[in-house]
Amino acid sequence: MPVFLLPDFIADLQEHNDAHFARRVLQKTIRHDGGFRPDTDDHPYEGIEDAWIRYVSRKRTAYRVIFLRKGENIYLFRAGEHSVEDNLTGPAAGAMEAAVAVDDGGPEVAAALAGMPARERPAAAPPPVNRFKRNIPNPQIHREIFSRRNLPHKDIWLVAPFVNGDLFAPTKPFGKLLLDQVEDGASVALITAPPKDKNIEWMETLAERKVGIFVYPRLHSKLYCFVFDENRRYERGLREGDQYSSLILVGSSNLTSMGMALGERQCNEELCYSVPENEIGFIEEYVAELMMQGYELPDVRRFLARGQWQKLENRKW
Repeated sequence: MPVFLLPDFIADLQEHNDAHFARRVLQKTIRHDGGFRPDTDDHPYEGIEDAWIRYVSRKRTAYRVIFLRKGENIYLFRAGEHSVEDNLTGPAAGAMEAAVAVDDGGPEVAAALAGMPARERPAAAPPPVNRFKRNIPNPQIHREIFSRRNLPHKDIWLVAPFVNGDLFAPTKPFGKLLLDQVEDGASVALITAPPKDKNIEWMETLAERKVGIFVYPRLHSKLYCFVFDENRRYERGLREGDQYSSLILVGSSNLTSMGMALGERQCNEELCYSVPENEIGFIEEYVAELMMQGYELPDVRRFLARGQWQKLENRKW
């Protein structure tokens, strides 16, 4: 019966710690003419169609071979200790097509296997990273934002329909963080919905401190993006610069004391997602669109003075 070696079988022989393992397995399964060596102790392997088990050794080593009978052909599938039988699934897609035919038995097979390049095992998947941030039981959203306090940023974009203007006071932690970033060279922009109370005094105060203000009709998205300044990654005073990246939070939290778990009041149950930095291009496009289709502070000021506040409920075009 013609014999074929599947990729997993070859890898098992190449990677085993016993220097004599491959020789013992091949002697027990392949004749000198390259045909399959029969054994009356073979028995079916449950769970994989046409799979059988071959005992190579017993007692201490207890080596096993799992092979497949496909018509007149034999496919050697796996080899190893007794545990090789545990929780096996069938050959991977494309494995049968990649099988290597055995032309000769004996030492020639072992030599050929030794000369084959070792198959690259697929890298183990990294453990999943929890990118979800909550307010309860721990104020993770708050901590993510305040972790940016001493880092250099190129841009900071804050998008929230509901804003507590008191948070931006220079004496408040959040206000101090933003104003310190402005002084450090960051371009800071706030995009919000038209305030229902028509109070824009806090907007005027922020604008005086060089924070860009944009009002977007019917805004309901929440986004907090701190774009790390790559040009300052290795500046003096910034330790371990290689480890820093931009922060992008998208979720339910508004810029309020309850939404951000700021202050002594009971905070809301909120959930935000920390978006991978490689998607920042999409965020930049979104923010640019909001700015272009929203109203700047002079427009808001004019509508308020003319009693045309309702115009802020419609886009520019």
